[in-house]
Amino acid sequence: MKRPEENICFVMMPFSDEFDGYYADIYKPAIEESNVHPIRADSLFRPSPIIRDIWEYINRSKILIADITGLNPNVMYELGLAHAIAKPVIIISDSIEKVPFDLKTLRILIYDNKKPKWSDILKEKITKSVKEILAEPEASILTTFLTIKPVDLSSDAVSTELIEIKQILLNRLDSPISEKRTKLTEKEYLNARVEAKRLYYDEGWDIKDIKDHLMNEYGLSLVMADDLFHKAII
Repeated sequence: MKRPEENICFVMMPFSDEFDGYYADIYKPAIEESNVHPIRADSLFRPSPIIRDIWEYINRSKILIADITGLNPNVMYELGLAHAIAKPVIIISDSIEKVPFDLKTLRILIYDNKKPKWSDILKEKITKSVKEILAEPEASILTTFLTIKPVDLSSDAVSTELIEIKQILLNRLDSPISEKRTKLTEKEYLNARVEAKRLYYDEGWDIKDIKDHLMNEYGLSLVMADDLFHKAII
């Protein structure tokens, strides 16, 4: 059966080898079992700023999943955005004790990766939750935000682009990182790519932290660090 284009589930979770495996073996097949198309933030390697892509998919998604294990700042930020615009979110964690107090009143799917068949159990829970939410989405939305309407800033596409460019330029001017370097030697470039790949795949660093590291270590601009990172992990 062909999935309707609008049936998107945006998955918010940390990036590491461990969580990459969880996504491939548990989350993705569990979501697809409900005839929904899963999207993960690390697949949004496009020229536009990542926050725009994330915001777009949070808005487009019928349902979202947030694995808050480890309380990753990016995941918590994205979860807050989703709640604030009244999106149904399935929250998942490896420990109820580590769930923030404000979220403990919500339904949380808990998993214990030390128990037998834990992945099969979690997969079934996710599939069941996705189907329940699709059947009755409003029942899964925080009532606090149900009556809140998004603010319309009445900004056309050109104005939005200009504002975005201005923000990027101001951010660079305020940054303590010097942008005097416009290129690297071949050896430096290869070393930087190897370093970025190691930090992403072996160390499980967040994408932002890796780019900050490249900027500090090699004196790169944000644009250069972003380009180098994407080429390193392809």
